[in-house]
Amino acid sequence: MKPSDMLVRPVSYLTLSPGFEAVYTGKQSTQKEETINIITTISADKAGNEIIAWPVFPWTWPGKEIEWDDEIKHLNKMQQNLDELDDDTRQIRAHIGSLVPCDSGFPITVDELLQAIGTGKLTEPSFKNGCWCSGFWWKLKKSQPRQNECMQSIYAVLERYCNGSSMEVLTKQIPQAASFIGRMFAWLGPHSTLKDYQQSMLRRVLLTIEFFASNNPAESLLLDANALHEQEQRVADLFGDEGQGAAQDRIIAEQAGLPAIHPRWKPEFQTTLNQISDPEKQKLYQTCCAIASGVHTLSDCHHNTFRYIESWIHGIGTGRLKIPSRRSGTEHERLGRLLFGYVLALDKWLLGVPMPFLLLDLGHIDFGFDPKNEILRTYAWLGEQRTPVKKWLAACLWHNLSNSPIGGNPGGLVRHPQIVERAAQAGIRVREWMDGALTL
Repeated sequence: MKPSDMLVRPVSYLTLSPGFEAVYTGKQSTQKEETINIITTISADKAGNEIIAWPVFPWTWPGKEIEWDDEIKHLNKMQQNLDELDDDTRQIRAHIGSLVPCDSGFPITVDELLQAIGTGKLTEPSFKNGCWCSGFWWKLKKSQPRQNECMQSIYAVLERYCNGSSMEVLTKQIPQAASFIGRMFAWLGPHSTLKDYQQSMLRRVLLTIEFFASNNPAESLLLDANALHEQEQRVADLFGDEGQGAAQDRIIAEQAGLPAIHPRWKPEFQTTLNQISDPEKQKLYQTCCAIASGVHTLSDCHHNTFRYIESWIHGIGTGRLKIPSRRSGTEHERLGRLLFGYVLALDKWLLGVPMPFLLLDLGHIDFGFDPKNEILRTYAWLGEQRTPVKKWLAACLWHNLSNSPIGGNPGGLVRHPQIVERAAQAGIRVREWMDGALTL
């Protein structure tokens, strides 16, 4: 049963601690004790109704809230000073918590939240904006129309290519992918000319794309035990040591004369890479390990998903992941500039700085880009009224966009220190409000 089909509803606000959210799942609990399921805590009320709780500060694992820093503690103190929150406000706060900048919908997911804070209500269905407990009690929608259709097209192209279809035939059959098909043939050539290990690498790629072609990235899985279990099994099969993916990797390594292939997040990857003396074998090994890593396993919501896939294909054909015709670092640059604009605007709005004076000041500074669009959207949606609830929600969004740890790694503006440092040299700071609040 999907979450949208269940009688999921928030628990009483009075039962929550600041920084946490919880819902009834619509099920009767079969457990006698509280248990932890990855990032959520499962319990039951006195009537046996199952409850799932989670922290609304991303990547806080159950029990690790004792490590929250002074900024989070201040935001929780702001929440404690508010009256009892209604469900609309709780929904907005929960959606702020699920936002991650690496999601393919960024920045429309930020604009949606700014609108929700300004109006006091989140539009439904709302955009799936991240992988941290997203949309637990309301409907979500994709921010990437026709993504599944495109994945299905890519799967069909690669599968038919492996069965001997020519570029002309594939272009006629799947015309919307004509440019992709042209690049693929330029890198790979006819399938009959590929070496055995290259053909095996393509089959490894197809294992991952097959999942993406059937997956619905807008669905929340954490309240659907069966779907979650199926995805966990698929991850283990494709990326675990004993799964189908690892078996294919062993075949590739033997055919290509490479050492054992490891996903790039494993420490064995870098150790093994350093032991390969042949530069060409090193590049080939990097391609094999990139394919074995998937898109952060099966995260087809990542903004680089389709670029990853093209890089794999290029690497299979040329032995090198990096595609010369694609400028590297464009996404990192795009996200850094967006994050800076939003974080700066939220900081100044919280301080009560009028937008016209902010823009006048920025007009005398050369950042190498113009943050005006993000500033305009932030101020327009938040409006002039600065109620305690709006300030708290805006501050929570500021904190997420500033920090946003992703699996222990920085994902927010802190990942772009060069932009923050350049602004600071010009006298522009992005955390004046928080620094001031912590000194009171």
